[in-house]
Amino acid sequence: MPRPALTEQQRQQIRRKIRAAAAEIFAEVESGQITARALAERAGVSVGTVYAHFGNLNEVFQSLWRRPAGRLVVDLKEISTTREDPSVKLRRMLQSYVDFANSHASVFRNAFLYVRPEHQTPPPQVALQDDQFFQLFRGVVAAGQDEGLFRPGDPDTITQTVLSAVHGALALPINWHRLALDDSKTLPVQMIDAMLEWLASR
Repeated sequence: MPRPALTEQQRQQIRRKIRAAAAEIFAEVESGQITARALAERAGVSVGTVYAHFGNLNEVFQSLWRRPAGRLVVDLKEISTTREDPSVKLRRMLQSYVDFANSHASVFRNAFLYVRPEHQTPPPQVALQDDQFFQLFRGVVAAGQDEGLFRPGDPDTITQTVLSAVHGALALPINWHRLALDDSKTLPVQMIDAMLEWLASR
């Protein structure tokens, strides 16, 4: 006799159990080292159940950072819609990104610093104009250019430069932890100052 179908509440309970187990393992190892078997054992379910509810491990990983990353985007959007000077807006937005990295260390390491193993299929790329996170920063950069506050140039390229610089300042102490670099709270602030100074040098 076939088992009765799970209710939506039961399905959500299982998904929460798997996500909770993944979060625990995330805090212990790099995401690329997590196996479906280890995740299933920690969650107390079968490997088949993991795949039945998430499809693949990447979906499990993404489910952990999608909500906090979504809150970050909401915060950035609120800042971008204020009537402040574009340079003030950009500073606040970049600082919000830095604060997010420091307050959600596990999410930042496993989502924003994730290095895809070569054996995994790369995800489809999203065009810059279709990414809300990028477009929020680009909009402020373009507004600063329109007001004559920021250097001229392609706003896409300038936005990528600014984000790469601040992101790199966050990543360097993590990836090069063998070196006695300034901590992840000092370097990004200095980089934000440097980028705003660079943007203003027309």
